[in-house]
Amino acid sequence: MKKKENSMDFKQEKLNRDEWNALEIPTIGREYDIISLIYSCNNDVNNEISNLKTLIGFIKIEESEGIHEFLFEKYFEKICKELYDTINIKKGKKKIKKSNMIRLTNFDKRIKEKKKLLFEFIILDVLKNIKKGKDSHKYIYALNYLLSLKETTCNKYVKQIATRCLSENKEIKHKKYIKKYKDLEKTMKLYQHLNSIKLFNHQKEIITSCNRVGPKLVLYQAPTGTGKTLSPIGLVKNHKIIFVCAAKHIGLQLAKCCISLEIPIAVAFGCKDATDIRLHYFAAKDYKKNRRTGGIFKVDNSVGDKVEIIIADIQSYLPAMYYMMAFNKKEEIIWYWDEPTISLDQEEHAFHEILQKNWKNNLIPNVVLSSATLPKEEEITDFIMGFNQKFNNMSVYNIVSNEYAKTIPIIDSKGYSVLPHDIFKSKKEIKACVKHVNSYKTLLRHFDLKNICKFIIYVNKNDLIHEIYKIENYFTNISSINGNNLKEYYLLLLSKLGNNYETVYNYFKENRKKMFESSIKITTSDAHTLTDGPTIFITENVQKIARFYLRASDIAKNSLKSLFEVIKRNRIILNELDKIEKDEKERVDKLGDKFIEKNHSSINGNEYKFQNEFIMKKKHLKKKMELSQLLPVYIPNKEEHQTKWNKDFNEDAYSCNIDEEIVEEIMFLNIKDEWKILLLMGIGVFCKNNCVKYKEIMKKLAQNQNLYLIIASSDYIYGTNYQFCHGYLSKDLGNISQEKMIQAFGRVGRSKMQKTYTIRLRNDDLILKLFTKDENKPEVMNMNKLFVD
Repeated sequence: MKKKENSMDFKQEKLNRDEWNALEIPTIGREYDIISLIYSCNNDVNNEISNLKTLIGFIKIEESEGIHEFLFEKYFEKICKELYDTINIKKGKKKIKKSNMIRLTNFDKRIKEKKKLLFEFIILDVLKNIKKGKDSHKYIYALNYLLSLKETTCNKYVKQIATRCLSENKEIKHKKYIKKYKDLEKTMKLYQHLNSIKLFNHQKEIITSCNRVGPKLVLYQAPTGTGKTLSPIGLVKNHKIIFVCAAKHIGLQLAKCCISLEIPIAVAFGCKDATDIRLHYFAAKDYKKNRRTGGIFKVDNSVGDKVEIIIADIQSYLPAMYYMMAFNKKEEIIWYWDEPTISLDQEEHAFHEILQKNWKNNLIPNVVLSSATLPKEEEITDFIMGFNQKFNNMSVYNIVSNEYAKTIPIIDSKGYSVLPHDIFKSKKEIKACVKHVNSYKTLLRHFDLKNICKFIIYVNKNDLIHEIYKIENYFTNISSINGNNLKEYYLLLLSKLGNNYETVYNYFKENRKKMFESSIKITTSDAHTLTDGPTIFITENVQKIARFYLRASDIAKNSLKSLFEVIKRNRIILNELDKIEKDEKERVDKLGDKFIEKNHSSINGNEYKFQNEFIMKKKHLKKKMELSQLLPVYIPNKEEHQTKWNKDFNEDAYSCNIDEEIVEEIMFLNIKDEWKILLLMGIGVFCKNNCVKYKEIMKKLAQNQNLYLIIASSDYIYGTNYQFCHGYLSKDLGNISQEKMIQAFGRVGRSKMQKTYTIRLRNDDLILKLFTKDENKPEVMNMNKLFVD
């Protein structure tokens, strides 16, 4: 494998002013609820935040004697009698305090307004749908789910009636639920917002493991998008943390979350030694304030005894380690290394020497290696033995999580969704595949449930398996029929088919249906297939793919001509602006310290009047800039675009949302015209030659989901936690390692369950690589080679 240059996301550089300022933007909404929960779980991993709102919870009234009877008669009984001729419930004597009566009277109007959000009314709506009879199985399944949720204040009489309804509908066979499972999923999306916010099991394990006494190596493997990067927040109350990541953007996301929680942090990016470490003012013990603004502008970064987390790049680990050890015992510190296998898929990389030096000189006895694709413990025995020799009586904690509730199907180059029984012809091959998948169950995320259910029904219907493995014997109740269990059951059937496997393989080979007739024309006729959110296209030749899609977009010559004329006129103005800014910089450099002093005090002087001259000149030039616009017919999935390329309008098709200010900002940049046109289409291009400002704008647009498409290299996957709904892996990724491919897949499906996700492969050889055991993993070989003293 050839040596590659560092991607733009792996530069080990200090934070600039914009990056520092961005850290102060508060985390809000559901994300804040999540990080607050993680922080609160330092000492109790079972904490959770309930999203259920019962009537009693809504009015915030105590559960005194008679309150359930009163609320049932006032709000629910009439509805229940419309559903049932006799409701057959025994109510106790109704007693209610006068104070509660007054409170209920005051809340009466608000209760009527909030009916759709209150748990009891949601249950009664489900009962209504069951009584209608049509598709009642979907709502029986939903009712079973609702009654399984953790709550304590639901009206007990509503719950009695709902429980009775379930018992009256026991006779629906499990086969029907599986056959119609995709319908069940759609129905369940209406109720998934009621789930409590709680830690993933792997987060509970990491907190528990790190709280144990003694030197420890924690091998922490969990799928992308399940909170690994946020897990250090759950450790800070009992430990000091050095969080290390190669991609600056990942570290900044954690820093922002910490600042929102007022956790004292330091940052160590691009450090040559400990003097380069910078404290956020929450962590500062000594600092100066601006007399005019009151803001902190000068912090004594040498005093770090308040720091709870240092967030560092790999180059800065050793300075961060010595800095943290200056104020804390090393036994109290955890080195939390995020994605330690970055660059290890390559034989040679500039990072290798740094990684080796960090590991050799590390003095911290508690290390967490966190990754979605961390090598297994038995694969890195040399590495573990070396660590054990350095820190006696070391414990190894192996945390492996296989969260695969989401379904993110893999689509091959012909448009078919892919499962193992579509690829492997013989029972020997399929058994090897099942064994491999059982070792990497995170792969089950990419098993299409719709086709799994078809497989299950066909195998059961045709008596191709032993009686003990049939649906009615495997699934004990309705609750056991869920996405995870169906995928597990599919694997079991594959392993138990024996000589019947080839019959199954041949049947599905002849009866496969495409998910998409075509999906590669993503700026024209296939754009409507990209729904719900942005798409990422991963390729090793970013510029080639970007230019291909620009050409393929079929933008009329007249439109391009007028657009280029505007850009040309703007470029002349940009050159004048550049000249003015250079002159301004020269004047500032001449003033030196006087200029810096001026910006932090109320001192006035004639030497600063030149600033106004430059400001006025720049304003005048900027007013002359023209706004570059592209007709909506050329912007993927805008109404005019869909009208041109498709017969039917798809409301779920995703398009860009870039406001005029951002467009104007981009037009001021000194970048190639083609990148500007692509941006107007909603396409961001991440390549090493683009200027820093362009990349920062693209990151911001990606973070806010304003872009339609991002085209980036395979290294970019480690530098983003953005929410993508679809992903393409291009033909030129034939040499990508299995681990890195899984990492690439992990960029998709990081947001809500309710969306449609796909991974689309342009090279079908990658499918075989994914579903078979790799005996020569470069990441494993490099870990055993580089991290052994």
